[in-house]
Amino acid sequence: MEFWEQHFRPTNKSCLKNSMSTVVRLQRLGVLLVKILPLKISDKIATRIGLVYCYMSKKKRSYIENNLRHIFYDKKIDQEQFDLQVKKTFMNFARAMVDFFRLDFISKETLSIDVKCVGFENTAKALAFKRGCVMITLHLGNWDYAGAYLAAHDVPMSALVEETEAEMFNLYTQHREKTGMKTFPVTRAGYAFLDTIKNNRALAVLADRDIMKNGVTVDFFSGKRKIPKGLADIIIKKKLPVLFGYMVFNPYRNGHRYLGVIEPPIVFDGTVDEFNRLLVKKYETMIRSYPDQWFVFHPEWIE
Repeated sequence: MEFWEQHFRPTNKSCLKNSMSTVVRLQRLGVLLVKILPLKISDKIATRIGLVYCYMSKKKRSYIENNLRHIFYDKKIDQEQFDLQVKKTFMNFARAMVDFFRLDFISKETLSIDVKCVGFENTAKALAFKRGCVMITLHLGNWDYAGAYLAAHDVPMSALVEETEAEMFNLYTQHREKTGMKTFPVTRAGYAFLDTIKNNRALAVLADRDIMKNGVTVDFFSGKRKIPKGLADIIIKKKLPVLFGYMVFNPYRNGHRYLGVIEPPIVFDGTVDEFNRLLVKKYETMIRSYPDQWFVFHPEWIE
């Protein structure tokens, strides 16, 4: 979760350091409060904070509105429903942050109760090839919770993560590795893939954002965006099994807080362009299913 670092980033370096220290302290306070308060109360507080931020941050709200316009480009949706989708996106993200804080102390048993995972057996099928696998997901729902769930259930998990200021990066790494997940900054992606192949691990990659700013332009809904460069190349060249999946707040309310979906593994035999088109098609289906859980607060559309 790089959200807080994104939203409190001054341009002056000394201010940046002081701001990051403040944000890290606030997050540590958040962990403490979530640890003390019942989850229902934490959720209520978080959703109110999310709603307030939706009204306060016109810039971030405009980014979410733009995302939704592209998502619903071919559907009729009235203004009231559109505005509700915007507000729910902020509120859902705040709830996801509650669960990110919970990773500091959560147990395997709680993760098992929280998550209904469809297709968990597909991880074993992918690793049966004995050359590692790539789990491709996106900034939908709670990707950190998904990694923690899989690691806690004995999947040898690694993840590529965005680098932030050192103090915050260390805090996030601590959260992510509590349940056994190994993390690599995106600048060390090559090492991450080598480790994945050598040790037959599952490497989680969020490929709906061009973090390195050198990505490939693709058609995406009614516009164009960039996705990471080189991902398709290494998957095809090394014949790595690929698992597409996601974890979202459970819409069925059947006792599980989250719904996780892991599709059967594929070993892609095609071109880079064909793989990227497949990736985009998968992403569009996932996002269209849960539009108010696509947490991309960035102006990344190529208009």
